[in-house]
Amino acid sequence: MVEGSRTTMRRIDQAQTTHYKRSLTFIIFTVITLTFSLFTFMNPSFMKKQIAKESNSVVAERFVNQRFDNFAETIGAERQGSVSNLLTVNQTKPIADAMIDYTLGLHWFRAENASLAKQIRKVVLTKIDDNSSAEAQSVQTKLKKYSQSGIYSVITGFELSNTTLAANIETLFLVINIVVIAMCLLAAYSILREMNELVTRRRFIHLLASSGMWSGSLLIIIFTLLALIPLIFNVEGLILNIGYFLEIASGIFLELVIIGAIVFIVSTIVWQITATE
Repeated sequence: MVEGSRTTMRRIDQAQTTHYKRSLTFIIFTVITLTFSLFTFMNPSFMKKQIAKESNSVVAERFVNQRFDNFAETIGAERQGSVSNLLTVNQTKPIADAMIDYTLGLHWFRAENASLAKQIRKVVLTKIDDNSSAEAQSVQTKLKKYSQSGIYSVITGFELSNTTLAANIETLFLVINIVVIAMCLLAAYSILREMNELVTRRRFIHLLASSGMWSGSLLIIIFTLLALIPLIFNVEGLILNIGYFLEIASGIFLELVIIGAIVFIVSTIVWQITATE
C-alpha cells in the first residue's frame, strides 16, 4: 500500500514537472518572439534602416516601382511599350520611408491616407529630374496639372487603401502583443513561485534551463524555416504585400535564430551544471 502511494506521488511529480517545462517553454518562446517583433517589425526606425541595406533596397525599390507603374496608368502618363516607369533608389526610398512611418509605430486606427498621398505626391514632384526616365518625367508632368484630384489619383494608383489596412492590422497586433506579453509574465510569475515552493533551488534552475533549451530550439527551427521561405517559393503574388515583407524579413528572422542559438547554448550549460544533485 505504501509502495503504491509512493509510486503515485512520483508519477504526479513527473507529470507536474512536465507541465512546468511545457508552460515555461511556451512562455519563454512567446515573450522573446513578441518582444523582438515590437523592437523590429513594429519599429519604423529599425525597418527604415533595414530597407536601406543593399539586399533589401532592391526589394523596396521593386515594391515602390510596381505601384508607381500603377499610378502612371491611373493618370494616363505616356508609356513606351511595356517599359516600366522605373524610379531610382533615391526616388523610391523617400516613398518607402513615408509608407513605413504611416504603417508602423505608435498610432491609433487610421481612417484616412490623404496625408500619406500628399507626401508621395511631393516626392514625385521634387525628386524626379531631367536625369530620370522619360516615363517618370511624363508622370511628373501629368501630376503637376492636377491639384486636389492628384491626391486621389495617388491614393488609387499606389493602392493606399491596402496600406491603411496594413497600418490598422499593425495597431491591432501591437495591442495584442502587449496584452499577451503581460499575461505571459503574470503566468510565469505564478509558475515560478509555485515551483520555488515545491523544489530545491538547484532543481528550480535545472527545470528553468531545460525550458530555455526547448525554447531556443523552437526559435532556431521555426525562424530558420521562415527565413528560407522567400528562397524556396515565389512570394511576390501574396496578398497585402506579404511577399515583399517576407523577403525583407528573412534577414531579420536570422537574427532571431541567433538569439535562439544563444538561449539554447546558455541554457544547455546551466542545465548540465545543475544536472546532478
